[in-house]
Amino acid sequence: MELAQDDVMDRANAAIEARKVLGEDYFGGWEPADAELFSRYRMQSAATPGKITDFLGIKASASFHPWAQHYDNAVIAQIPLPDDSLRAEAIEYYATLHSLESAAPDTFKVAELGASYGPWTCACAVLAARTGRTTIRFLAVEASSYLYDLIPQHLAENEIDPAASHICLVKGAVAAERGVLYFPKVESPMENGGQAKADDADVDYLGRTVEHDRVEAYPLEDILGGDIWDLVHIDVQGVEYEVLSAGIEVLNRAVRGIFIGTHSRKIEGQLLELFHGQGWILERERPTKFVYCAERPDVVGWTTRDGGQYWRNPRLVS
Repeated sequence: MELAQDDVMDRANAAIEARKVLGEDYFGGWEPADAELFSRYRMQSAATPGKITDFLGIKASASFHPWAQHYDNAVIAQIPLPDDSLRAEAIEYYATLHSLESAAPDTFKVAELGASYGPWTCACAVLAARTGRTTIRFLAVEASSYLYDLIPQHLAENEIDPAASHICLVKGAVAAERGVLYFPKVESPMENGGQAKADDADVDYLGRTVEHDRVEAYPLEDILGGDIWDLVHIDVQGVEYEVLSAGIEVLNRAVRGIFIGTHSRKIEGQLLELFHGQGWILERERPTKFVYCAERPDVVGWTTRDGGQYWRNPRLVS
């Protein structure tokens, strides 16, 4: 029996309508069941002038988000499906909350590498306090002096003492090996896509003319040390494969879960091969979106929207 034209188009029309609503998040690395997980941690919050408050009740200075000043003194109460309408995707919230629930009841240890102003460090510290955890440790590593100086401010505005013994802030770049790298100078929260590199040439991977600061570089072995981490959140703008492949032994030994911000299709494939080959389990994945730009020789420079991968380590997960 031949289907009527309307029947033939039903599925296609449904897909087209869904994509109008979800746009680039149509295949966004989240599952419908994630809504229930997010809802369990939703916090009723009051609006605060000069701040943007998310569904977890985490406050961030509106000045950290100059592209979203309409959210000043607002509470974004909706759970973040497909994203939080501000800065992060559902996959990042899933990795955070799934890692929290997968950790031992009294424990939560999280490292944020390429931390910017430390949003995930802060969120994890707040969640650990709310769930009564006492065996805790939070580490944030950021290469930009400007952004690094915002981390204590963000922690303090959420009643987390940045000088507490379980908080460690490191000014530097994550790298494949110890040494010195060059990081673009940052003068505004809008400049949040810098990549550390081996020389101080004045053109970056996007073809922009920029000045660079000299920064200390630390491999994962130095950063993660001998502890066991419930979650590593890493967003290092195109050098993720170099860093993670060089440190795969420490990741296998010391990390239960890792969220990786990805910045090209090439890197996504490299990471899939790396972690799958090491026996890790891919929990969630969101592909990058890119537009081919012939004038940019680095494929990372083609990326218009970052992707993400969330992996779990069966060596350390029961």
